[in-house]
Amino acid sequence: MRMSNGSRDATEGANKPENKALVSAALKLLSRRDYSRTEFIKKLGASGFEAVDVEAAADWCHAQGFLNESRFAESTSRRLGAKYGVQRVAHTLRQKGVAEEQVSEIISTLKDSEQDRASALWTRKFGKIAESGEEKSKQIRYLQSRGFSFAIIKQVIARAADDS
Repeated sequence: MRMSNGSRDATEGANKPENKALVSAALKLLSRRDYSRTEFIKKLGASGFEAVDVEAAADWCHAQGFLNESRFAESTSRRLGAKYGVQRVAHTLRQKGVAEEQVSEIISTLKDSEQDRASALWTRKFGKIAESGEEKSKQIRYLQSRGFSFAIIKQVIARAADDS
């Protein structure tokens, strides 16, 4: 909220950076997709801007609501959760610099649906019970590479065997 003398109220957050090229680059990045703060700072830093200016731009973008780590974590987990298991999603979020507290919340949410997601992925990819040990190993390796635990994989294969 602006006051009559032109100064800013404390609720408005960080001041807008003076460097118009930096602000433009920051908004251009954020207009494409959400970023974690760490990832955002790396991207802007790679563009040749000073670290102090990049931090100020990140603070301003966060204060304006353009840079939202929770929104990033939720959208990334939703996108990756359709194809990958909890382990892989958590690993990716940690790599992107998401706080461990948020990663833990997302993991607990994804664990509830992990068996169903693994089953849907198995059905799309294979759709039938393995007839040989080699084929079964291939199915297990595929699901493991997608970040599903062995316990979940066993449940998916056993449920598919029960259904047929």
